[in-house]
Amino acid sequence: MLAAGSAPVVISPFANERLRQWPWRHYRSLIEMIVREHGLPVVVVGTRGQRAAANEIVRGLSSEMVANTCGVWSWAELVAAVDAAPYVIANNSGVAHLAAARGRWTLCIFAASHAYNEWMPRGPRVVTLVKAVACSPCEMGTEHCPNGVACMVDLEPGEVFWSFNHARDQAAFGDGGGQRAMAAQ
Repeated sequence: MLAAGSAPVVISPFANERLRQWPWRHYRSLIEMIVREHGLPVVVVGTRGQRAAANEIVRGLSSEMVANTCGVWSWAELVAAVDAAPYVIANNSGVAHLAAARGRWTLCIFAASHAYNEWMPRGPRVVTLVKAVACSPCEMGTEHCPNGVACMVDLEPGEVFWSFNHARDQAAFGDGGGQRAMAAQ
């Protein structure tokens, strides 16, 4: 059970294709950074079928700071959590698009399997990160990547965390926000 206080950061680490999922170990590292650097609680969201995988992500983390809500919340509860969240982090998935449409700060970790400028969530407080690799966009849309899904695996949690912080800080100090797509090198 999360400790009372700040609204939690919402993290949705799942997508409808493995190719579009950032590695779970990276999500775990990112959650640890959020708790340590921002002091914010985190909820991991998803379906009942994703609960066991989410348990692997959150296992061993403080239950006062991190909770697995996969399969527990209704759609209305998820929407309310997104609306209250200081920010939302997701792969290119429905939760990223929901958060963007509702005007929330959204970090979309985007697989280079698709053209991010065509499919990324849209909104004034959206940051989309994609790893620029030679084979992208591959548009494979399958479970088999001959390059070990380098566009996701090689996008490091620290790079993701600090890039998103930088974009939000710029908005807070004068540029007013706005859509951002960042290609990580």
